[in-house]
Amino acid sequence: MTYVKALGVLVIAIALIMLMSYWAAGRARAALDAEAREKLLAEGVAYSFMDLPDGTVHYRLEGPENGQLVVLVHGFATPSVIWAQYFKPLTEAGYRVLAFDNYGRGLSDRPDTVYDADLFDNQLSGLLDALGVNRRVDLVGYSMGGGIVTVFAARHPERVRSMTLIAPVGLGKLSNERTEMLMRPLIGDWIIRLFGTKMFYAAAADEAKNIPNPGPLLAAVNRQLQYRGYGDALLSTMRNYPLETADSYYATVGASSIPVLAVWGEADEVVPFGQAEKLMELVPQAQLRSYSGMGHNIGVVDPELVSGLILRFLGEQQSRVTSPGAAGKPRGPLARMESRRCASCGGDATAPEIAPPALQAN
Repeated sequence: MTYVKALGVLVIAIALIMLMSYWAAGRARAALDAEAREKLLAEGVAYSFMDLPDGTVHYRLEGPENGQLVVLVHGFATPSVIWAQYFKPLTEAGYRVLAFDNYGRGLSDRPDTVYDADLFDNQLSGLLDALGVNRRVDLVGYSMGGGIVTVFAARHPERVRSMTLIAPVGLGKLSNERTEMLMRPLIGDWIIRLFGTKMFYAAAADEAKNIPNPGPLLAAVNRQLQYRGYGDALLSTMRNYPLETADSYYATVGASSIPVLAVWGEADEVVPFGQAEKLMELVPQAQLRSYSGMGHNIGVVDPELVSGLILRFLGEQQSRVTSPGAAGKPRGPLARMESRRCASCGGDATAPEIAPPALQAN
């Protein structure tokens, strides 16, 4: 009996220690509130903020006001700073460019809610509404951002002119051996709260290995880790967002007339390249560009390559015949196209040379 009592006391003590450490770890980080945002703006590390029903969103909007809008949506853990090198080529080509931090990431709010498809869809649609965007946009989604723009296009096809998907999630199992433990109630929350900062920074550092200038990316990653709620938001996303099960959304896009470009590194160990086959089955109008020797970080390792592909694809949309067909859909569907290029090659020899023509209203 004494042994049982002692064991019970030990279990209670361990539970209390875990509970208090969980609470203390959460309170140790700063709140991302109005005062913090003012400071971030004054320091020049933030661009603009917009208040939406679910929380305040940090965004960057540049380029000619009458330019065709290109919306860049980042992935699961790394904030919108990954698009930093995309602004110059896109805006110089005459496009207006919008990038923003998804809820729970970067400098956007970390609302205490369920991080599911509805939350991110409402964020994107709400931001476009708040910015007064009333014409079709070109969407670019990286990793989880590919899932976000696919859900958006499936639900709001009238607002989408084209989609570019870079190693998009939602088509099958992701390569992450830590997922099973983190998905468990209580223990997963405790691990994320106490060790999440080190885990996420280590993952970002690994992703930044081959980047020529990783400093700005790692600084932005470290900055987002300083604010309360980041780890909790990622954990909720893992548990509630269709990171592996978005087939129905892709199929809906595949049944539409929306042009799609897919870009993938064949050495991707996060979102395996083999899932591109399912993408092409579900979205038969998609063009596929794959590159040997490139991994999941293709978009940050070689932004010149990927932004060039995006520009050529957007140029195709400007030159397409857009008069309604018999079913009210644009004529001239895009053909499937595949290309391969190693990481050390100097260009994309198979890519069509299409320069973006003058922009027009859509």
